Amino acid sequence: MFRLKSVSFISILVGFVSLGIFLWLPKNLFSSKVEALVFNFGFYHLSFDPWTISTPVDQFLTPFFLWASCLVNQPEDVVSILQWVTILTGVFLVMDLSERVHWSFALGVSLLLSSSPLYLIFQTWIAFSDPITFFLVSLYLIVLLSNIRTNLKLIILSFILFLALTNHFFQVLVIIILLNFSYVIYFKDQIKYLVKVFLTALVLYSLFLLILLNTTTIVWNHTRISVFSQMWGTEFIRMNTSEPFLGTIGLFHGLWPIVIYLMIRKPILLLVFGFCYFITMLTYDTSRVFSILSTPILIFFSIEHWKVSSKIERRFWIFLTVLSPILCRMYPLFYKWDGKIIYLQ
Repeated sequence: MFRLKSVSFISILVGFVSLGIFLWLPKNLFSSKVEALVFNFGFYHLSFDPWTISTPVDQFLTPFFLWASCLVNQPEDVVSILQWVTILTGVFLVMDLSERVHWSFALGVSLLLSSSPLYLIFQTWIAFSDPITFFLVSLYLIVLLSNIRTNLKLIILSFILFLALTNHFFQVLVIIILLNFSYVIYFKDQIKYLVKVFLTALVLYSLFLLILLNTTTIVWNHTRISVFSQMWGTEFIRMNTSEPFLGTIGLFHGLWPIVIYLMIRKPILLLVFGFCYFITMLTYDTSRVFSILSTPILIFFSIEHWKVSSKIERRFWIFLTVLSPILCRMYPLFYKWDGKIIYLQ
């Protein structure tokens, strides 16, 4: 009993420390000039009425969440709400890892996330649906690794995945396929179980989409498919041959040492990240898409690596997370979009 209370106290303490890290480090590490920022004003207008013809059918949850919160009065409110979703997702994930794995590992993850290209994107691509996507994917990962009873876990995972699909369908589809594939590498007997979760969520999403399109003014939008169709031929070559050196560095920035270390320990990770990059090649938002696809995978492999590591290996992993923000300070940071390098400063 005493041990459980001690762990809970440590988890709360780690949560407060990580809150300070998430509030301070990304904001200072990824401060940007106005020209480097990308603003999405669409969700501000949809936060007053998410049931319109302008609502993107594949990104319904974010405007609905903003509308249901009743907290939006000006565009700055949308920015603030989604920033807090980002921060609290990190804190919640770190607190869970403190309980599940170890407090030092959890603090390492807080540094890893705060120095990651994903949090760079959160600081520069303002008022997009990515924070809620990351929250739901993190929740999916937490439940997936939990000891909840099998049938209850199936229901919870299916519901979380259903919500995630309503928030950013195409993006989440790829993330979950990658995450499930990574999970099966370690837990091969869970394939059928994950297929059940996946199919249940897809059925729920299909029913939801059917109801939405038949009872509201929301319509099916072909924008995502048309973007993919434009990305072949000369456009595909232009996008993916420009800035190869900086584009590669920007995939992980300060996380490269820990990524290389994990790939040496688990070479299959190279294949997983390779698939992430292949999907990224079909989009204009190179850094944004790759970061949201790859970050949950990096966290999962870090967890599994920690479980089988020696003390020295664990300390080395923590050292690499501490090294990440230091490396980010050593050169001008940037992201890649439309084949171009956009410097933060």
